[in-house]
Amino acid sequence: MLWEKRSLPIDELKPGMMSSDDIVFEDKMLLAKNIVITESTINNLRQNYIVDKVNVYVKGDSDSPLMLQSNAIQKMENDFNEFSLSLKYIFNNISNLKVPEMNEIRIFSKKIQEEFKSTGIVIRNIVFYGSGDDTIYRHSINVAAISFILGKWLNLNQREINLLTYSAILHDFGKTKISSDIINKKGSLTSKEHKILKTHPVIGYNLIKGIHYLDPSVSYGILMHHEKMDGSGYPLAIDGDKIHTFAKIIAIADLFDEVNSSRYYKKVDGPFEALKIIQEQSLGKLDCKYCNIFLNHTINYFMGENVLLNNGRKYKVVQVHINDLTKPLLLDDGGFLDLKKEKDLYVKKLVI
Repeated sequence: MLWEKRSLPIDELKPGMMSSDDIVFEDKMLLAKNIVITESTINNLRQNYIVDKVNVYVKGDSDSPLMLQSNAIQKMENDFNEFSLSLKYIFNNISNLKVPEMNEIRIFSKKIQEEFKSTGIVIRNIVFYGSGDDTIYRHSINVAAISFILGKWLNLNQREINLLTYSAILHDFGKTKISSDIINKKGSLTSKEHKILKTHPVIGYNLIKGIHYLDPSVSYGILMHHEKMDGSGYPLAIDGDKIHTFAKIIAIADLFDEVNSSRYYKKVDGPFEALKIIQEQSLGKLDCKYCNIFLNHTINYFMGENVLLNNGRKYKVVQVHINDLTKPLLLDDGGFLDLKKEKDLYVKKLVI
């Protein structure tokens, strides 16, 4: 099957087509790029009265939309891996200098912002791949990508976005100064090892704060990214508005990567359970306002996705309920399946 990009009126849209561009109105995502269009999608667009045409893939001269989506995710994965290797090189070089040079980080940050503008592909990639066992370099790239995206959703200005991205890239730089035996240990850390690991924000802060021409907000984001809104975090045990904005954003991005990388302290049953954990953490641990904005935007990128249930059946996501994140409305050839009515079923993973 051959496909091409075309702009179609809403009345000409057909279920099974794939959107080729994001549709955003007043900072709300109406339709994300590379989402398979369903009857529900078409009805929602009709009810908004804002959009008259939608850019989609239809029969024509290029690859199928599902193949395009698969290729896009694979390309993004390659980009993430290349960025991870580059970051490792930069961190190693910084480690050998008395006063770290930030020019490479600035250039690197700019590349990240340019490459990660396709928000939907970035989110899908992290949901599909996470950062595996790489808790420093790939993890830092994932956190930087999500922090950059969330910063945009929070309407930060370009200078703030730049500084936030620097901070996110460097947020775990302190881990490079801790024994790899602790960083890469399989299983639970001893209380002594855990205490050592918890020094990484202070180590990173002390190294970065000495760069006189770098805005202090970058080092504050590094220092405070493990603080909690209720004061139960570390290293300062501060709460609420005492925590810097960048740190609050990085904390959400940090958790999003962790729960999608099988490194969370408890078993996570699929991508929707991962979103629920973030929602639960917003009740006292993470900034509630920022979490709500993150979740309300992110669930749009799950609409139209193919998912595999724990019973082995495949469905398409039609609707995600913000107040019941693990129980979306699904659709297959046999009709609708409302997981709110199914006690023992859950979404195991996304599939292409």
